[in-house]
Amino acid sequence: MPRFNNRSNNPFGIGRGQIGGNLRPRDWSQVPLPPVQPLQFQGIRVPQEEVQQFRTQAELRVEGQNVPNPLRSFQEANFPTSILQKFQQMGFQAPTPIQAQAWPMILSGHDVLGIAETGSGKTLGFALPGVIHIQNQPRSRRSGPLCLCVAPTRELAIQIETETKKFASSLGITVASCYGGAPRRRQESILRRGVDFLIATPGRLLDFLENRVVDLSYCSYIVFDEADRMLDMGFEPQIRAIMSQVRPDRQMLMFSATWPKEVESLARQFLQQNRFSIKVGDENKACERVTQKVEVTDRFSKQQRLSAILTQYSQDKIIIFTATKRMADRLSGDLRRAGMRADAIHGDKDQRQRERTLSGFKQGYTSILVATDVASRGIDVKDLTLVINYDFPKNLDDYIHRIGRTGRAGKFGTAISFFDPKEDGKNAKRLISLLRKNNQEIPTQLVACSGRNYGKNNSRFGRSGSRNFRRDGSSGGRRSFRPYRQNNNSW
Repeated sequence: MPRFNNRSNNPFGIGRGQIGGNLRPRDWSQVPLPPVQPLQFQGIRVPQEEVQQFRTQAELRVEGQNVPNPLRSFQEANFPTSILQKFQQMGFQAPTPIQAQAWPMILSGHDVLGIAETGSGKTLGFALPGVIHIQNQPRSRRSGPLCLCVAPTRELAIQIETETKKFASSLGITVASCYGGAPRRRQESILRRGVDFLIATPGRLLDFLENRVVDLSYCSYIVFDEADRMLDMGFEPQIRAIMSQVRPDRQMLMFSATWPKEVESLARQFLQQNRFSIKVGDENKACERVTQKVEVTDRFSKQQRLSAILTQYSQDKIIIFTATKRMADRLSGDLRRAGMRADAIHGDKDQRQRERTLSGFKQGYTSILVATDVASRGIDVKDLTLVINYDFPKNLDDYIHRIGRTGRAGKFGTAISFFDPKEDGKNAKRLISLLRKNNQEIPTQLVACSGRNYGKNNSRFGRSGSRNFRRDGSSGGRRSFRPYRQNNNSW
């Protein structure tokens, strides 16, 4: 395929030498495509007083013209019998608020923007309509998937694949995922055999598109899950390159727990003007079932506090978030040497290691998972009761996603965050606002931090004013990380 010589003749902003530079936007007028069979979903007639009461109680805000009424039961969605039986087997009594409103929106054929807190059922909110969309299309020979879901991380892609397969397998619909860090040939073999519903991370998907392993010409249902995270990770060029390969008459969905302003322009470009939008609660508000505790401390006192917390929650399943891969490995190693069942997960681990670590954590072989932000989204552990932010995240969106690993599926959890005024002071005001929205206790030390000016330091060594210490509290030399010891007893 020819490359673009420069950005001027490339409407997708991808030029020579850039990621996706050898993908040319398709001329769809020259591509014969079968028509997309629309879904024949009939809206549910419900008194408007009842609809308004439901939306008020569930904190649902909807936008769009002639928005369909929310569903009150699974039966009202007209799902196949096998799917209804699966709900019954899994013990689900009724749709969650995001599902109750999103399903009729999506099944009506409109583009949808959905925002809801973590653990609210967003995955099934877009996956099940995708399964119904596939079932409704004619079974003809084709060279690519009918549905595509793009996710920012491997863990999230695997979770979406797992949840979708639970309902798609009984209908004979094939589901697969592709992501970096795993054997390429195995994924390529699966795609060449044919997949109905594909879940992919941007980099690996673009690799397969460039090498013509997969064709998105038949893809008429596409989802971007956690699009804000994809932009944070610098995936915008890949997103635009991928979208240039998808037929223009697709149905487009975007879902996330947070929706910063940077993503709104992306939604305006790729979603139709007559789209529906649904927001559950405040998109800048954390899960109300999570008790948030903030401890203002410095990097030298974290070890002592972590020791005390782990002793207090010794019977619980815990995730500890760090800012760097190096600190994750170091901290998990120290915990293991202290006799604790701990393991680490981060971007430098290969896919087999990451899957083994997550499996051991979910099954209870390990009780402490030390992780970077690769675990802040896409990890669903039902019995996780405590999240510790050993290093405070760089922004409040990541904070919301991190603490959202607990308090899922109606359960309650706790999040304890170490807040270093020197390192994290710029987030003090927004954190106070978030805590206030969630009716959480606000430490007086945090209030004091919010009144200070944490601008850029003019020192040539950065904000800390010293070149001897990195963001994770480690030095540039061979300084060892020693766990806190009290009365000669280690952790």
